[in-house]
Amino acid sequence: MNYILFLYLLSISAGAIETANQPRANKISTTTIHNLVLKRLPTQRYNESFNFINPAKDTITNVEGLSSFYQKLLALRAGQRHRVNIVQIGDSHIQPDIISREVRAGLQDFFGDAGRGLVFPYQVARTNGPLDITSSTSTRWLPSKISHQRTPAASGISGFGLRKIHSQGLIRLSLKPDLQAKQQSFDYIKLFVSQGSWNIRAIGKDANTYTIDQSTPEGLETKEILLKDFATGFNISPLASTPSFFGASLEKRNNPGVLFHTIGVNGARYEQYNKEPLFWKQLPALNADLYILSMGTNEAFYNGMTEEIYINQVAETVAKIQTIDPRASILITTTAESFKNGRSNPMIERLNLALKFYCNKMGIPLWDLFDITGGAGSSLAWLKNNLLQADKIHYQQKAYSMQGALLFDAMAKGYNEYLSTASEPSLSKLATKTADR
Repeated sequence: MNYILFLYLLSISAGAIETANQPRANKISTTTIHNLVLKRLPTQRYNESFNFINPAKDTITNVEGLSSFYQKLLALRAGQRHRVNIVQIGDSHIQPDIISREVRAGLQDFFGDAGRGLVFPYQVARTNGPLDITSSTSTRWLPSKISHQRTPAASGISGFGLRKIHSQGLIRLSLKPDLQAKQQSFDYIKLFVSQGSWNIRAIGKDANTYTIDQSTPEGLETKEILLKDFATGFNISPLASTPSFFGASLEKRNNPGVLFHTIGVNGARYEQYNKEPLFWKQLPALNADLYILSMGTNEAFYNGMTEEIYINQVAETVAKIQTIDPRASILITTTAESFKNGRSNPMIERLNLALKFYCNKMGIPLWDLFDITGGAGSSLAWLKNNLLQADKIHYQQKAYSMQGALLFDAMAKGYNEYLSTASEPSLSKLATKTADR
């Protein structure tokens, strides 16, 4: 057996990945490898005790629709796959990345950290962003976002865009420590930029300047840079006359693991994502194995919205994803309750019920956050426990973390159920094959 592979399997069981050359040791038994590869994923990330939240309901319906995704995670765990990519698409509940980071942290602790994933300079666009990203600029950029489609600039992969009227000026973006207070880093950048030349300088040990040339007019081709050392951020400056920046994926090139991309836009609805051509042209570059769709709050506030209109918009998004990759898995989430005009918004329940019916009819995996967190009338309980913000629509940071922990636990239960229901001979064969490599 390859001893480096054993070190890899051993390290991910402890929540870390190290890939260093080591001297060979005695061969490890197939039973040991079997136990490492087929170890169950911990399912108690949510550890609060609010009586309106029911962890017993924290499961995914139609979970068999995630079997191919769970198989990819198992192959990653066995060292037979280098990367599993997840993309979560949503609205203002997702933009701060608090829900997503809980899922990202839990999966990367177990399966390996492949990098931070998609980032955007939210402060430059003058909007809120993830807690672990900071950005600045030496001049002003014109922002656009997918929920304001009347702006002259396009919105790309991140749901946002930045357009520079004049070519001078740079964007600086840096990563802060993660949930475990570990400084995040990367050595590989996948850029989503408009046509023209760009200079990129890493922030860290690598003092080199990299120049890329984007040849396609709309920035449909990603430009990738392999750094000479790990970095914690980068500066990017355009040489083109009217450049646009749409985002960057920050990755660890040689680290096997999970890459979790968060795409969230304040005020966004399914319909608005569906109508942005550039978003759908750039999305395939993320090579997602799983798409998580998390919207509904803004639809519940939209005048003229009906269950039929809503499901048609959801179905259009699903169809667009299946066109990109029919093999990719899709997980749809309902939205938790919130207020409208001083009372619980009844349209949220109606849309969620329609969404449940649609997912059950189509066999699409569904995570019912609405039901798990108390259902109709539960927003009052969230408010009384200081878990809602003053607008009674958005949640406090602690509440979003709780929701993210619940989502991780539901996905972990599904993974463990997959291990339990998959045929024992095939799982044993996988572990044996890994041991013999």
